[in-house]
Amino acid sequence: MNKIVNILATLALLSSPYAVQAATTSTDPIVQGRVAMSDAEKAKKAEVKAARKEYSASKSQAKAELAAEKKENAAKAKAAAAEGKDALVVKRELDAASSATYKAKIKAADEKLGANKKASKSAMNEKKAEATEKMEKDLKK
Repeated sequence: MNKIVNILATLALLSSPYAVQAATTSTDPIVQGRVAMSDAEKAKKAEVKAARKEYSASKSQAKAELAAEKKENAAKAKAAAAEGKDALVVKRELDAASSATYKAKIKAADEKLGANKKASKSAMNEKKAEATEKMEKDLKK
């Protein structure tokens, strides 16, 4: 029994590329519409993946900048201590400003990611709507 199941599974895996190829060259309007919808979903996934990569890159860059600023703040606090000011107060104020800048960068990256997701989703929905309309037209013929 297992041999039969394995053979059927192997045949299904081997025939799937041919099924996709047959679907893309099919004259059936429903098959063509579903292929168009699938392509739209794949394009959306690719766009979202690229947007997430960009988001993570900007987030890591902001973290690196924050770490560099905190090192500078420590040096400035030592210089302020040499002048007679309280080093902890100076460092806390500088770190608060650095953290606010970091949070603003992260918020901008979040908003950009959200905008990219919405744009790709709306483009996908438009393509799906076009495919649906085309399928309906072709079925009425």
